[in-house]
Amino acid sequence: MTNKKNSQAKSYSSQENGSIGGNITKQAVERAKKTTDTAALKQEVAEELGITPGKNATAQENGRIGGEMTKKLYNKGKKSN
Repeated sequence: MTNKKNSQAKSYSSQENGSIGGNITKQAVERAKKTTDTAALKQEVAEELGITPGKNATAQENGRIGGEMTKKLYNKGKKSN
């Protein structure tokens, strides 16, 4: 038997689960993408990390590149606001 308390999912408000901050981040990234050559940014970040992106890289390596790109785009988008 399962315990009903443990099997019920807790409901979170949008502020608790980060969707408000997530929307702000998405908006900043989208603003920056409009003025950024993302292919060039990808190569720049990959070189900084010492990774060759693509199908021969691991998912973790490609994820690191994407994460760093997002950080840079977010920071650029915040500045242009």
